[in-house]
Amino acid sequence: HGVRQLTTGWFDGPAYITQCPMQKGQTFVYNFTITGQRGTLFYHAHDSWLRSSVYGPLIILPQHNASYPFPKPHKEVPIII
Repeated sequence: HGVRQLTTGWFDGPAYITQCPMQKGQTFVYNFTITGQRGTLFYHAHDSWLRSSVYGPLIILPQHNASYPFPKPHKEVPIII
């Protein structure tokens, strides 16, 4: 949610409709390109109304050698509550 997924949006949808959910012990790699966006977003997955699932920060940094829109921080630590 919130990431512009150019030509890869079919992975952003409900289980059993746009894709099969990951099963226990399996892995899933999702390669996509982000253009024209930066900031901190949140990814999550769920099946039905289950709240316990995979989730975390998706941190999109400026391109290498590009300036930050604010003073560059000395250190960054993602905190998820």
